[in-house]
Amino acid sequence: MLRISVHDKGESTRFNIEGKLTAAVASELEGCWHAAQERQPLKPLVVELAAVSFVDSESRELLTRMRRCGVRFVPTGCLMEAIVDQIESEVAKSV
Repeated sequence: MLRISVHDKGESTRFNIEGKLTAAVASELEGCWHAAQERQPLKPLVVELAAVSFVDSESRELLTRMRRCGVRFVPTGCLMEAIVDQIESEVAKSV
């Protein structure tokens, strides 16, 4: 199960993600991301990953694409901090 809360007030749009990021639900996150970009393409997007308990390989690829497009992640906990660190390293290498 995945829950995405969107907070569109202030200087950035914030997504609060809860649950497991799997291939079955990654398209929902991707759709929210694209919709936010279309609504306000210049507004920064921040994704809070505090309540994510699992990320599969397809979802990790989505997060990497999002990061390459400027999305900022706020991880909490060892699992998410490690995943975001790996994504940051990959993105830095490709620049």
